[in-house]
Amino acid sequence: MSSVNHESAEQANGKGHDEAAFGASKLGRKDHWNSVYDREINNFKETGDIGEVWFGEDTASKMVSWVCSNIDDPSARILDVGCGNGHLLLELSEEGYTNLVGTDYSAQAIELAQSIAQSRQAEITYVEQDFLDAQDVARVAGDDGFDVVLDKGTYDAICLKPKDTQAESVDQTAIEAYPVSVVGSLKDSGVFLITSCNWTEDELMERFEPYLQCVGRIKHRSF
Repeated sequence: MSSVNHESAEQANGKGHDEAAFGASKLGRKDHWNSVYDREINNFKETGDIGEVWFGEDTASKMVSWVCSNIDDPSARILDVGCGNGHLLLELSEEGYTNLVGTDYSAQAIELAQSIAQSRQAEITYVEQDFLDAQDVARVAGDDGFDVVLDKGTYDAICLKPKDTQAESVDQTAIEAYPVSVVGSLKDSGVFLITSCNWTEDELMERFEPYLQCVGRIKHRSF
């Protein structure tokens, strides 16, 4: 698969950082997210509240609008990496897209997303996946790969992943594996759409351009 044929559209907020500026955080730990989604599963069962929309409704709306403006085929195969409660794919389903897959390494997130989709009669596939494992990436991508891969904060979380359970430094191997997994998920003509609050546009381009060609950006507020 030739990486130069892949395309990426990027949305970024914030000021520049070097990697040393970020230490490991609970936001990069699987046990933290399992705990979060355990609570949100219970809340959904009790109140019907789908839980927090990571990065907010405005960011999700901008990503959905980009897809609607640039992906004409409603049967295009779309993957949301680190889908959480599945909100982004629910919005795309309402726009008429029919070939939607969400993955997350948290089994609790997948359970929540499936429950929400069923309650709304949305036909969306949710699968537990380790996106940093090449075999698991190939399993989900299949022979055809995806037309679009979406990332709404997942790369940010991976950049906060500790080396081990006690480490204060981040897992550089995971950070380096992520772009390779994106390429492994995409068709040759596929598009990767990422939004970040930790990295600037230039920083994202530096990290992904060895694998992908940037074709545009989504305008967003910067701070």
